[in-house]
Amino acid sequence: MSAALNRKLTQARERLQAGDTAGAQALCQEVLRRAPRNPDALYLLGVTHLMTGQARAALPPLRQAVVIDPRHGAALENLALANLMLGEFGDAERALRGAAALPGAPASVFMRLGISILNQGRHSEAIVEIKRALALNPHDADIRLNLGQALVAAGESTAARRQFEAALNLAPEHADAMFNLGVIDLDAGNLDAARQRFERVIAQSPRHAEALVNLGIVHEQERRMEAAIDCFRRAFAISPALTQAGNNLARALALQGKPEEAREYYLATLRIAPNLTETHDGLASACLALGRFKEAIVHLREILRAEPENRNALNALAEALFQTGDLALAESTVQRVTALDPAAVAPYELLAEIYLLRGEFDRAVAMLGSGYQRTSAASMLGKLTFLLRRVCDWDEWREAWPALKTVLTRNPEAISPFSLLCEPTTTGQQLVHARAWSAVRFGAGIAPPVRGARKSAPGRLRIGYFSSDFYLHATAYLLAEVVELHDRSRFEIFAYSYGPDDKSPMRTRLLQASEHFVDIAWDPDDVAARRIRDDDLDILIDLKGYTMGARTGILARRPCALQVSWLGYPGTMGAHFIDCLIADPFIIPAGCEQSYSERVLRLPHCYQPNDRKRAVSAPVTRKQYGLPDEGVVFCCFNQAYKITPEVFACWMRLLRQVAGSVLWLLDDNVSASANLKREAMAHGIASERIIFAPRLPLEQHLARYQVTLLALDTFPYGSHTTASDALWGECLLVALCGETFASRVAGSILNNCHLSDLVTHDIEEYERLALRIATDRQFRDGLRVRLGAARTASPLFDADGFTRDLEHLYSGLVPGSA
Repeated sequence: MSAALNRKLTQARERLQAGDTAGAQALCQEVLRRAPRNPDALYLLGVTHLMTGQARAALPPLRQAVVIDPRHGAALENLALANLMLGEFGDAERALRGAAALPGAPASVFMRLGISILNQGRHSEAIVEIKRALALNPHDADIRLNLGQALVAAGESTAARRQFEAALNLAPEHADAMFNLGVIDLDAGNLDAARQRFERVIAQSPRHAEALVNLGIVHEQERRMEAAIDCFRRAFAISPALTQAGNNLARALALQGKPEEAREYYLATLRIAPNLTETHDGLASACLALGRFKEAIVHLREILRAEPENRNALNALAEALFQTGDLALAESTVQRVTALDPAAVAPYELLAEIYLLRGEFDRAVAMLGSGYQRTSAASMLGKLTFLLRRVCDWDEWREAWPALKTVLTRNPEAISPFSLLCEPTTTGQQLVHARAWSAVRFGAGIAPPVRGARKSAPGRLRIGYFSSDFYLHATAYLLAEVVELHDRSRFEIFAYSYGPDDKSPMRTRLLQASEHFVDIAWDPDDVAARRIRDDDLDILIDLKGYTMGARTGILARRPCALQVSWLGYPGTMGAHFIDCLIADPFIIPAGCEQSYSERVLRLPHCYQPNDRKRAVSAPVTRKQYGLPDEGVVFCCFNQAYKITPEVFACWMRLLRQVAGSVLWLLDDNVSASANLKREAMAHGIASERIIFAPRLPLEQHLARYQVTLLALDTFPYGSHTTASDALWGECLLVALCGETFASRVAGSILNNCHLSDLVTHDIEEYERLALRIATDRQFRDGLRVRLGAARTASPLFDADGFTRDLEHLYSGLVPGSA
């Protein structure tokens, strides 16, 4: 090669040493135009690309240099370096073995050879090669560092610690050596030492993202979650591509009860590492917490693609499929879980739920009974106990309920507060349980939002009604006329519906009665809460409580500063996010407020509204109803779980005392009907005297009351909508009241229908009064006259007066609005 070209190569090296990669590159290209096979020029050109971070561009000239001169040690080492940077460890190893075979190979070759082997999982070989490097240069801190990392990978943490400490002795400010010592301390549970090391690393290198992540893990283990989240956030901001930062941040946020924010960081991590199972798992959990079931299914299936027998993912997938209505696939999925783990609790409970939705009550009872025998799980015992109530299997219930009582204080999640309302409990016991259950389910919750400037016109309150029952449902029949009668000059009405659209006239009526009818049935909880929050309500009225189908998780997100429970749930919710409860002076007498976590508000009359527009069809004949042509008809159309052995025994005594009488009950489910007939025979009553009424449209159902003589209350969960239905259908009712909210509703209804003498307070009084009404015609006729007058002249059926009272209560809750 000419002297001129040699001078240019010398100049290129000088430019490279000075950091002028562009100048060096131009000189190399000038040499290669005249001598395209010059290995030194090709090597230097490759190095210029490496110095600018373009490892892929460095490969062609370095490979060509090695082809031309296979013993070009510098070219071989830098070719290997480019492959290391690209994660192509096998190619790097081949190039480095070539360089290592040359005489006088430097320590860096053996160190990098060890690194390439280490990244292929061959720890022992890697240690051998890095030790060869160390023998050549025992004072190189980086060789000590890499040897330590290889020893860690081989599980030799004590030997690794010695190498990292030696690296620090050689270079006291070596951040990576300090970091690795911190990792060893963290793995050993020495949190103080680990924290100090990571803090020193960050002090030296504030943008050391991995040190920030590990410091966050230390804080997390010390239960300093806010400090941990701060570290993870800083690490993510520095290096969004560091999956540990995004994953740990998302997980910490989820643990803090912030699934919406957690979801965003899980998604960000998946954009970097789409196949990371851990991230799919966390994201699926966040989506389930948010009610994003369809989204959760996607990520759960990704987990199962990698881990087909992951029982947690299979169980979560079954739950998500159940929530989206795919019962067949949910059933087959959950059966895979029981096959893999017969001792798992959740699969039995989910299978029972599927059977219940199909109306297979006996199968559901058997599933819960079998599951409880295998697992002894308190939650399964709770579900079984309530289901035994639903099917009126009182022999089994008598064994289940005492067992459940003994575990409730230790396991508040064993039974929902709603299921406890039909059990023999006091208001104080219900409060204790509701508080514990709510705390487990919803945690500390979110503070009420601080309201800014009002969006609505001054004096016009924004009221939101929140329910799944805005269709042909008992709650809708009670509420509809109130919504229609609200004074729109003072109130702006929102209805948030998360139930079915049955296309019924009731659905249309409520839609037309509300200024804003918002269907959030398919919105995830976070989206629904955000929508409600954006509407800037003054008061949000929850009409569901803990009843079936409730989406209480939306309320737990605090979409409104003032949240009130009313009408749908007869008891305290024990929840920090429910501020007030609407009752009346009879349901919660003065001095009983201590049994409710909410501030008790009282309407002046009955807490229950009534729709005067409810049509009543003309009744058909008794024979068409399946009733005998003659004789007294007692009725109770409450759901079967409200019927207790004590009350049923009273009913049987009434049938024995009133010749030719029959008892007309709701055909709630096949299992309950069969069990009630058996119970009747056990009391000496022919099964034909227990007659079951199918479910009918409301106007036809109300007509049935006109052929009955007396409606009988249940206890301790009494008649609510069925009580006012009976009175509207011109049927007398005897109430049996206790101390709990659920046991006092029928009494309130009768008090406000001018029939307080039909309210009783013990089973003997209840039986005597029912018997007198059935046998004393004059007494009965006088009561019927009073009932007829009450339908037009009592507070119970005064929808206008009720609405004004309710509005007055609302106005009193918002300062400056009365």
